[in-house]
Amino acid sequence: MEEIRQMKIGANIAALRRARGLTQEQLAAALGVSAPAVSKWERDSSYPDITLLCPLARALETSVDQLLQFHPTLSDQEIAERIRAVVERARQEGPLSGEKALEELLHQYPSSDALRFQAAAVYDMLWMLGLAQPDQEAEQRRRRRKRALLLQVRASRSAAYWQMATVQLAGLAAREGETDQAEALLRELPEHTADPTPVWVQCYLKKEQPEEALKTAQRRLYLLVSSAMTCLTVLLDPRFALDEERVLKICRAYQSMARAFGFPDMSEGLYFETYLDMGQTDRAEACFARYVEVLTGPFSPVDEDLFAPGVTPTDRSSEQDMTREMRRMLLEEIQQGEKYRLLRERPTFAAAVEKLRQSI
Repeated sequence: MEEIRQMKIGANIAALRRARGLTQEQLAAALGVSAPAVSKWERDSSYPDITLLCPLARALETSVDQLLQFHPTLSDQEIAERIRAVVERARQEGPLSGEKALEELLHQYPSSDALRFQAAAVYDMLWMLGLAQPDQEAEQRRRRRKRALLLQVRASRSAAYWQMATVQLAGLAAREGETDQAEALLRELPEHTADPTPVWVQCYLKKEQPEEALKTAQRRLYLLVSSAMTCLTVLLDPRFALDEERVLKICRAYQSMARAFGFPDMSEGLYFETYLDMGQTDRAEACFARYVEVLTGPFSPVDEDLFAPGVTPTDRSSEQDMTREMRRMLLEEIQQGEKYRLLRERPTFAAAVEKLRQSI
């Protein structure tokens, strides 16, 4: 009965009853129950006994699935909306509350690979939310749960999510120093994968579905640009020991891509770290101030000329969800990092740090 309670079916019973032209008394008589019982169902203060579900559905000329508003799975948009609600609950009530809400959602749709994959990403968000009050036991539990979700997705061999789940599992193993396991997982991935996007586009065009063709091409372009920008940030790892000019060139390339495709331009953050490593404190300070302006300013909308209708603001909601946690992590690093000690004494830098603090 717990799932019936969560569904809040009272309004649905009332709407179906009125559509059939029945009063509460007439419906009650048809089922052999009291009119007050029907009234309580419709107010969600009590619920029909499970043995009454089929007779109730027949009386209302519907099915039990429709009566209970049953949906076998969630659409991508519904998953995005539910995940966003979980994240918002975590922000307002804390990561433990968000974790509980996430698990309740997973229990309602236990066979959805798309939901499992998105839920695994939410555990990263819960980790960042928990940085303010670290809980090692909770973090270990969330890390195990994320791994378990990704393993379930991988085991299902879902064409849409198997490769991404495999890559993420390899990433988890690498971060934990399990490099042999990470490499074994990566070797399972196809070395060369043809991009089916042009073929899909041609199929849609042949079927006279130009809008679907456009959406398919735009979504692929968006993913490719995102991947390219991620690779550029990876190239800035100091362990590569690249010379200063090459590092600045990478920063410029990232900035150009962000501006050309309408992505959030985080290049000032890259320049900030680069100039700081070069010992150019004045430039680093100016870049940091501009970086804070980007992080605390309005989120850039998707470039409609390039990506609409294929990519919607809903598709980018995860990026927006990350910005507050990025600010929180950046503030903590700035306040504690020894490399920023001298900058903290500078007025422009201090003002930017204060603005960052107030935005959290």
